Amino acid sequence: MTADDRLLPPTWDRPVLGVLGGMGPAATVAFLDALVRATPAGRDQDHIDTVVLGHASTPDRTARLLDPDLPDPTPYLVGDLELLARLGATCAVVACNTSHAFLPAELPLPLLSLVRVGAGAAVDRAGAQGAARPRVLVLATDGTVLSRVYQDALAGLGAEPLLPDEEGQRAVMAMIYQGVKAGVHVPTGHFLELVGRLRGEADTVLLGCTELSVLAEQAGDALPGYAVDAQAALVARVVDELG
Repeated sequence: MTADDRLLPPTWDRPVLGVLGGMGPAATVAFLDALVRATPAGRDQDHIDTVVLGHASTPDRTARLLDPDLPDPTPYLVGDLELLARLGATCAVVACNTSHAFLPAELPLPLLSLVRVGAGAAVDRAGAQGAARPRVLVLATDGTVLSRVYQDALAGLGAEPLLPDEEGQRAVMAMIYQGVKAGVHVPTGHFLELVGRLRGEADTVLLGCTELSVLAEQAGDALPGYAVDAQAALVARVVDELG
């Protein structure tokens, strides 16, 4: 797509970040808030130009991975990325970890991958702590776990991916779906207790769900150093490349 084809007017003359969100809405707001706070800016004009799509009606990604008879989110995701490209976004992020299991290899615009950036940040954090072959515990939805997007990304970086036991995974899912996605307040202490309890022998704990990123933002400086928030890592990468 050429500059003449895009729908944004010529006054949008800098790189434009496309944000595909709404999955869920609170996580998208958390991403945008973190992006604003992380950008070194002294005035409005110093911030990153963004186009945001909050497509909350996109079919549930985990539900589809667990039951192939349920609606497929792939056409929604690809269509929305095409729309962002038509609008004039020069690169994009998808503010949902599980969605990355549905993204085809060929996309209409460059993608800053939440999964690749998050996995890399977890491995780097463990390496900085002296781990030769980092053991990374992945906290994510059942769908993300089933899709193996994080396990494969971590293994490709030489790390050993770990997962919670069944009881621990149920607790993670409850915090995501009955907590953040349902608009129910999750006390920071409950979140931190779960992260600490599930850590086990892991060098780092990777928060691989944007609803967990909401809770990580809520925890602030109380988040332990061994916990790596994939969305926070993505925000840092966006600022490095576009800020």
